[in-house]
Amino acid sequence: MGLLNFEWIGGQKRPAGVTPLLAVEGVSVRLGQRLVLDYVSLEVYEGEQVRITGPNGAGKSTLLNAITGVLPLATGRVYFQGKDISSLPTHERVNSGIRYMRQRDNVFPSLTVRENLRLAVGPDGYTRFAEHYPEWAEAIKPDTLAGMLSGGQRQKLAWGMTVLDQKSLVLADEPEAGVAESLRDTLNPNTSLLLIEHT
Repeated sequence: MGLLNFEWIGGQKRPAGVTPLLAVEGVSVRLGQRLVLDYVSLEVYEGEQVRITGPNGAGKSTLLNAITGVLPLATGRVYFQGKDISSLPTHERVNSGIRYMRQRDNVFPSLTVRENLRLAVGPDGYTRFAEHYPEWAEAIKPDTLAGMLSGGQRQKLAWGMTVLDQKSLVLADEPEAGVAESLRDTLNPNTSLLLIEHT
């Protein structure tokens, strides 16, 4: 198991007396008998953007899955906005303000682009997508089935589904895989972000 590396993009933003937006304390995760995440701790404050890197098998995706409740914790606690969310189901963590763009299977392929955005963002999802990403919307038409999009277009759709909801914290697992441009550069610089990048 390799080591995870955390890099604060643009520096840390930590005013005195402020509670971290996200606190991961001594988190370990096991898959069967295999320890895939070993006593990881991390604090992310509002407005911070953190890049996670590390070799294959280091536990990058496992960490995000642990934060969102997709995988149970073997040890440790996860706090969000000062509240212990370690035992909450995934949907309650999402409702509390965490959005997660998975590396794969991050759109509904049998639904149209408009339907995907409606589910993730709301009734005006595609309108907001087209306003924020007009160049993308020229190629990503609302009535196209998401499964018919290219790999890069699916990543852009999934990115819009994740960030346009304007939740408190965005988790993204290699969002730029197959995309020829920086998705992070489209974010508000004050967006709180945990971003996995392949090395």
